[in-house]
Amino acid sequence: MNIIQKKIWDYMSKKADDLGHQPAPILENEQERLQDLESLGIVKEDIRKDQRFSSLPRLASYLTSCPQAWINIIDKDTQHCKIDYGQNSVLSYMSREIPRGLTACQHVVNNNCEPLVIEDCTVDERTKLVAEASGGGFPRFYAGSPIVSKNGFILGTFCVMDEEPRSISHEQLEGLRLLADQFVELLDTRQVEAPSVNNDDKLAVNGDYYSSASILFADFVGFTQKTEEIQPGELLEILSSYFNGFDQIMERFGLKKVKTIGDAYMAIGGVPDKNSDHAVQVCKAAQEMIKYVNGMGVQQEALGKDSWKLRVGINTGPVIAGNTGDNFDIWGDAVNVAARLESSGEEGKIQISDKTKQFLSENAKVTFREKVHLKNKGEMDTFFLEKI
Repeated sequence: MNIIQKKIWDYMSKKADDLGHQPAPILENEQERLQDLESLGIVKEDIRKDQRFSSLPRLASYLTSCPQAWINIIDKDTQHCKIDYGQNSVLSYMSREIPRGLTACQHVVNNNCEPLVIEDCTVDERTKLVAEASGGGFPRFYAGSPIVSKNGFILGTFCVMDEEPRSISHEQLEGLRLLADQFVELLDTRQVEAPSVNNDDKLAVNGDYYSSASILFADFVGFTQKTEEIQPGELLEILSSYFNGFDQIMERFGLKKVKTIGDAYMAIGGVPDKNSDHAVQVCKAAQEMIKYVNGMGVQQEALGKDSWKLRVGINTGPVIAGNTGDNFDIWGDAVNVAARLESSGEEGKIQISDKTKQFLSENAKVTFREKVHLKNKGEMDTFFLEKI
């Protein structure tokens, strides 16, 4: 940042501070995030003329119908614009480096790896004072998707802006997320793979970040009581037959089984195939699971035995997926929400989150549940999936 840029940004920072502007809080993992950012070397690298990256902001502008698009990397105190589209040469030059506390992108860093949309920056509490301090130079509309490294740390944002307040569709926001993912994939082509370290004394954990996946949790209602009423051998035989059936369903819909825990069954879509229509496929698989369990229940009743009933929860969001030793597993808040959706659901029904519903077509039939309380997550709008 040269002397002229510094004077302008210092003046604007002081004006915003005088108005009472408060920058976004810094997360506890900031040091680890900065270390991950430094290891990639992207802050100092000039990628504006790199053909792998140069067309991405233009594509984002076309996709969202927003006149401006930026790829921003955020370090400790500065936002670095690596590539932009739609700005005049003066603004493009001035925006190469901006104090972190004056940006809209800073709020994406602590938005739990979710995209951020501000339809009017002049009235939103997070940005209105900076917009006022800018004297009309701040964009009205902002939408940013986090650029997340393979290690799960937010490096910056892929964002679009407009001088007029507006909205953005779910499909456009998804397109922005896919472009952010593509940017990370292209960053990987610059890296030389480091040799793996084999330490027999420690359990190796290897994982990758996936910005969007759909997680399925299912378990059997009243299983604890069944363990008291059925002999262990018979119980395991029945449970195994159900899980084998579920495995075949997952395979048919191109999904990946995660693991079983007791009577619980976990699966995921969108890993490793990022291009799949994972939310739809997971919901279809869940319906097949319900049908399969109900069909087996008819057989159980014909033999004079109690039928089993399944309860399913589905959520869509970012995850870390990988291996702990030889075992595949997934981690993240989206996984926890899926588990809560299952546990708060009802017998024979599939409870989905609003995020999953957004990926379904208008022809999907759902029943709205008002403000369901999810343990450790608070209240959330959810839906029972009836038909897809």
